[in-house]
Amino acid sequence: MTKTILITGGSSGIGRALAGHFAKAGHHLILVALPGPELELAQSSIQQEYPDVEVHIYPVDLSQPGGPDQVWAFTSSKGIQVDVLVNNAGFGTWGPLYAIDSEREVQMLELNILSLYKLTRLYLRPMHDRNAGHLLFIASIAAFQPNPYMAAYGASKSFVRSFGLALYHELKDQGSNIRVTTICPPAVPTAFQQVAGMNRSALFSGWLSSDVDTVARAAWIGYARKKRQVIPTRYLPVINVISRLLPEQLGIWLARQTLRKNLPE
Repeated sequence: MTKTILITGGSSGIGRALAGHFAKAGHHLILVALPGPELELAQSSIQQEYPDVEVHIYPVDLSQPGGPDQVWAFTSSKGIQVDVLVNNAGFGTWGPLYAIDSEREVQMLELNILSLYKLTRLYLRPMHDRNAGHLLFIASIAAFQPNPYMAAYGASKSFVRSFGLALYHELKDQGSNIRVTTICPPAVPTAFQQVAGMNRSALFSGWLSSDVDTVARAAWIGYARKKRQVIPTRYLPVINVISRLLPEQLGIWLARQTLRKNLPE
């Protein structure tokens, strides 16, 4: 059955790679991302490879409060039924909190938390009315413990993971056919790394890091199998179990040891 998939941050990175998996399966796409040639290139490249797939694009800055409503207005005006919502858009900041531009972090929190929440609310209602749909939340391994030097970013991803897992159980209790899958990828070298100013960070070359294709494939399989949570690394599930048996301070210490290396001056 052909579905329509809305992917935020769909022009590059994990979002773009995941769009490829959906297109290969014959599903239509709505790619939402910042205005620019990258979004148009994503549309043209997917349509060239999969000519039977419809690819709509909508350029918008979702870090602005009105962004989600604009996306909703676009799909509504086109009469498009969104069957799967992939909340992927997000960015991070890195460094001592006092040194990070506060306006930039407010934009990050608007995008990572409020935009995700608003889009979920907008598209969950029609899914509820149809008793069908799927929500994918792209969180992070940063969601599992406090992260010194990425304090606000880590906290935003903790919200995403908590929100996604709670919604999964809420819908399950209601006997709903709507599915929720939360993805918690490790550090992946994408535009995220450059935007966060983390080109010198050890995080993206460490043993827990991964790559876009691996994460996107794991997310696709998790979606297809209707998984509750996907952690696209073979190590983290074991680490997560162990961390629950050890003091919280140890997890914070491990995060701090990695994130404070090569901090921006």
